[in-house]
Order: sequence, then C-alpha cells, then structure tokens
Amino acid sequence: MDEATLKKIILLMMERDALDNFIFEQTFQKKIISKFKNLSKNQPVVIKIIGMEGEIMPSTIGRYTGMDKSSLTRLVDDLERKGLVFRKTDPEDRRKVLVSLTEKGLECYNYSNQILDELLKLVDEKDIEDYVQSLEMMVRILRKAVSQQIR
Repeated sequence: MDEATLKKIILLMMERDALDNFIFEQTFQKKIISKFKNLSKNQPVVIKIIGMEGEIMPSTIGRYTGMDKSSLTRLVDDLERKGLVFRKTDPEDRRKVLVSLTEKGLECYNYSNQILDELLKLVDEKDIEDYVQSLEMMVRILRKAVSQQIR
C-alpha cells in the first residue's frame, strides 16, 4: 500500500471515530443519562446489546464491547444492583450464565431505540444501506487483520 492511501485511511478512520464519538456523546449519551441518571458511560451500550440479543452470555458482550472480563463483571454487577439486568444459569449448560434485561432495563432499551430512530430519520434509506455495507466491509477487513496478528 502506498503512503498516500495509508494516510487517507488513517485520517478517515480518525474522523469517523471523532464523529461517532460526537454523536454518541452529545446525542445518545446525554439523552439516555438525562432520563436514566445513574448510568455510567458504557452501561447504555451494554443494555442495548442485551436488549438486541434477549439473553446473552457476558463473554459475548465482551466481544462486542472489547471489555475485559473483570471490567465487564463489575459493569454487569452494577447494572444488576440498579435493577436493570438479571443473571440466570443457562438451562442447557449450568456452567454458563445468561444476562437479560428487567422491566426497567427494557424501558431503557426502548428509550435508546427511540433516540436512534430520531437520528436515523436524518439520513435517507440509501445512505443507511451504504453505511451498513461499509460497516460489514470494515468488520471483515478488521477480522482479517486480527486473525493475521493472532498467528
């Protein structure tokens, strides 16, 4: 890869991250935390993941968030204390724990969906389709890079 292409990739990735952080911090986080005042920065994201999956193992949450096991355990413990999630043993494998949302957690999840719907109304369907395709390609490329580093 030539230097100009590498520079373009790095700058685009940095701008994407900055814009994503701005939207996340300024819109999503502020609205969620104004309604659910006792949530930390990462907790709405974890609630969103659990809500989309229904029941989920903590290790799967870690894969989506990049959080290590001890940080994730503390976060889920805190969400459980706040009455937003509950844990239960997987009936098919008693060694596994599943995390689900409580009614209060579902309320937060549904509210986050409303916020995302508001954001997506600002963009037309074609842009959304293009964005999804771009995300899929980025994830495919990043997975290749990670698998090459692991070897």
